[in-house]
Amino acid sequence: MPDSVILGLSIRPGSFSDRWVELCRESGISFREMDPFLPDFIQQALGLNAFAWHWSHDDAKAALMARQVTMALEAMGVEVFPNTATSWHYDDKVGQKYLLEAIGASVPESWVFYDLQAALNWVEGAVFPKVFKLRCGAGSSNVRLIKSRREAEGLCWKAFKRGFASSGGYFSDAKTKVRKVQSWAAFVGKLRRAPSAFLKALRAKNELARSRGYIFFQEFLPGNAHDTRITVIGDRAFGFIRRNRPGDFRASGSGALDHATDLVSLECVRSAFDVAKKLGTQSLAFDFLWDENKHPLIVEISYCYQAEAVYKCPGHWDSCMNWHEGHMWPQDAILDDLLGGILK
Repeated sequence: MPDSVILGLSIRPGSFSDRWVELCRESGISFREMDPFLPDFIQQALGLNAFAWHWSHDDAKAALMARQVTMALEAMGVEVFPNTATSWHYDDKVGQKYLLEAIGASVPESWVFYDLQAALNWVEGAVFPKVFKLRCGAGSSNVRLIKSRREAEGLCWKAFKRGFASSGGYFSDAKTKVRKVQSWAAFVGKLRRAPSAFLKALRAKNELARSRGYIFFQEFLPGNAHDTRITVIGDRAFGFIRRNRPGDFRASGSGALDHATDLVSLECVRSAFDVAKKLGTQSLAFDFLWDENKHPLIVEISYCYQAEAVYKCPGHWDSCMNWHEGHMWPQDAILDDLLGGILK
């Protein structure tokens, strides 16, 4: 890598930056550790060619300023991961609704209201069940199946009055968290991390603004025992399925993954490539469910995902649907694309 390429990295333990630092040291790529939360960050960024960070939805500081800092860096001519096209809709299911509808993507029907009476009027004539979602939250948090008009009305009143906590507590979804621990060593590790994880969850719950002033419902797609996750990074698509939680309609956060290639629909792969190209994204995970006509619909998109789940894929497709055998860390692909764009 030429000395003229100056790479800035935001280091956050447990994020993509762990692998980026490792990869840079292995490959002899020089980098500068930088803190985007410092007041003089823009001055420090002068002269950068590229900047990479992996900010999370549960970091209240990043949620407050990451999108704005990204746009500022882009205005300076810096190549950023994630760029605006990749990240502005992150952890914003309402934003994703508008975006995907605007480009004609195949999505479930959905309804968003910003007025209590309009929402109640819609509920009066709606057929249930419907899926209720907050605009934020990962791993199926803040996603519920609403089975009756009365339940929906109650949510409407809450949405336009007290609102909802944007982040669940540490003990939310406890059954799933326990079920995903598959060994004694993993249990011990989770126990050791519990105090810091508890404080992080408490801080997020206190710092993130409550969700109020809108309500979002989505069409329920019955008969799906799993969803299909397709992650598109540049000209690469990685795929696997996620089985539903026991006795639940939700697959996200279940931890029940199957990387068998023959379970992944090529129709989903093609759709993900098409949408990623239209949006101009660098790296994006797509969650697909099937409608009653066996047509795949995009339920959610996210630039953040579990890197190990992608790495376990036995290979990937390119946009011409050619198969490439071999495991690949998504962080490697992201950094390769980011720096490759500078060298062109």
